Amino acid sequence: MASALLWVLGAVSYAVMQPPSNGDVVDRNRQGQSTGAESKPRPKYGWSKQLTTAVLTIAVALTLVGIKAFAYLESGSLSILSSLTDSVLDSFVSMLVLGSIIYAHRPADEDHRWGHGKIEAVSALIQASVIIGGAAFLIFESIRTLVSPSPIVQHEVGITIMVISIVLSLAVVLWQRHALRSTDSLTIEAEAINYGTDALINAGTLIVLVASLYGAPVWIDPLFAVLAACSMAWMARGLLNKALAMLLDRELPDHEREAIIDVISSHAAVLGWHDLRTRCHGQIYDISFDIEVDARLSLWDSHNVTKDLERALLERFPQCDVMIHVDPQGFTEDERHRVLGVHF
Repeated sequence: MASALLWVLGAVSYAVMQPPSNGDVVDRNRQGQSTGAESKPRPKYGWSKQLTTAVLTIAVALTLVGIKAFAYLESGSLSILSSLTDSVLDSFVSMLVLGSIIYAHRPADEDHRWGHGKIEAVSALIQASVIIGGAAFLIFESIRTLVSPSPIVQHEVGITIMVISIVLSLAVVLWQRHALRSTDSLTIEAEAINYGTDALINAGTLIVLVASLYGAPVWIDPLFAVLAACSMAWMARGLLNKALAMLLDRELPDHEREAIIDVISSHAAVLGWHDLRTRCHGQIYDISFDIEVDARLSLWDSHNVTKDLERALLERFPQCDVMIHVDPQGFTEDERHRVLGVHF
């Protein structure tokens, strides 16, 4: 029995810890770090896939809340309460995700000329705050139970519901990872991490219930709840970092910048470049830089050079806004951006 439970935990861990199918989604966690890997084209918009994923996730989250609430009322297990708390937070967060996806895809307007993509980062910040609050609640309940322990009852009901929860959580994670092949959404990525942690918590809860059924000490239940709370807090930390990176306009990863530089440098008419600045808001990359061309080049020919570069960058990054300033060769003075080592 013990080996079978460990196999289940190992299988769930392997499934949820596998990197997303789209390499760029993983690279969002390594902002500013060079991976040494070749930069791959970013996925195009997957609006319908994002919407379907969000609705499916809400349906599964509400189902999990219902069955786990029943299991907790029947068994009184704190481990099930930890899993229930996670699912309640998941349902709230999933509704928030659906709203942010719809809002993020609104076109630019007079008040938001850069679009609405950064709502994804705001959504991630709220997700992280809710998860941290849930973790604090679990730790409080764990301390209370350690002071006044109570035995777990109705083990069979709890075990059955935890198995169902694991299956549903893994199904959601696999679908979310499938969706990431066609979209580079921070909200979907955060959801995949969230439900991956949920699957691990469910697997751990299952082990606690079986161990208790076979006579494990009462303190194992609150101990696991504390571990689950720490896991939730760690996940929230990752979401905070990603959201802040987007809100604070952190530069794209080094390998993405190198891909942009390769496009710029490969054009025969470009004799030099400087002041490359990048950022990400939602699924849009903002790319701006200065190029140096032959001073004798006509305005029309210089314009054609910038259009060539723009087309090449749009082919590599389908969702990007490009701004190019043209200077005569050797002229790198700039009144706009004057930080040595950053802009020139």
